[in-house]
Amino acid sequence: MTSVEASTEHRPAMTGYLLILLAVVFWGGSAALAKFLFIRHYDTLIITQMRSTLSFLLLAAYFAIRDRTVFRIRREDLPLFLIVGVVGIALTNFTYYYTVATATVATAILVQYTAPVLVTLYMVFVAREEQGSRIKSASLVLALIGCYFAVRGEADVIRLPGWSAVTGPASAVFFAMLMIVSKRLLKTYSQWTVLLYAFGLSAVFWQFVNPPWIIVAAEYTPRDWGVFWVFAVVSILIPHTAFTVSLRMLEASTVGIVSTLEPVVAIVAAWLVLGEELSATQVAGGAAILAAVALLQVNPRSWARFAPGEHA
Repeated sequence: MTSVEASTEHRPAMTGYLLILLAVVFWGGSAALAKFLFIRHYDTLIITQMRSTLSFLLLAAYFAIRDRTVFRIRREDLPLFLIVGVVGIALTNFTYYYTVATATVATAILVQYTAPVLVTLYMVFVAREEQGSRIKSASLVLALIGCYFAVRGEADVIRLPGWSAVTGPASAVFFAMLMIVSKRLLKTYSQWTVLLYAFGLSAVFWQFVNPPWIIVAAEYTPRDWGVFWVFAVVSILIPHTAFTVSLRMLEASTVGIVSTLEPVVAIVAAWLVLGEELSATQVAGGAAILAAVALLQVNPRSWARFAPGEHA
């Protein structure tokens, strides 16, 4: 391979890394913002519902005018879109934000970001759509260690009271399903079709859980609706668009590992916005996650690979 060819091949991958980094910046920052909104007595359900519903309305209005072909899907693919929309968006968001509200931002993120392990195991050993490598294994382990120390590395900090003991692990499983199924759909459809149906089916799901007349009866003020619209754009529309495009460019397991940078962003944001403590241990954990992401940049051809069924 010539240097020109290598550079051309490397360019989409770097774009993918930049996009997932953009996603985690918005996701991490919005975690602290969500905690602030919960403190201000906004319900977890309405915050979760408005994120996907308002994002869907924005995308649907835009593409109804600009490009209606985005709405076309095959009937046999509807179950996959349902998984992405209902499980991957609606249930992931609700279980995650419920855990944020009842536990801590750090704990919710730590538990959810065991998802890259599930994605890697599935893609390498079950679906066999990716090839494992020692470099990816090392990066994944380093990222998980970094996540642990980023939440202070103390056992008494990792608390899942009440139903959060269920919603925390569930958010990890649902997030893993989102990455795996979205990656499959992106082989056939554009990122805009995947996003449109993901947000749309999530919005439909929430109409059964929290119908429009209940929302109307709540008598939200124009200020409240302004909060909902801003939060929808910064917490899901922008980051999830970047995340979905990065899935097209990178392996699902790689996207999962890079997304573990979200705890770093979320904890720094919680420190700045909520006044939560930022310790040296957390800084060390963040450095470990950064090192894990940097490790992925090493040319995998220089590392021995292993096929599913072989030892790393």
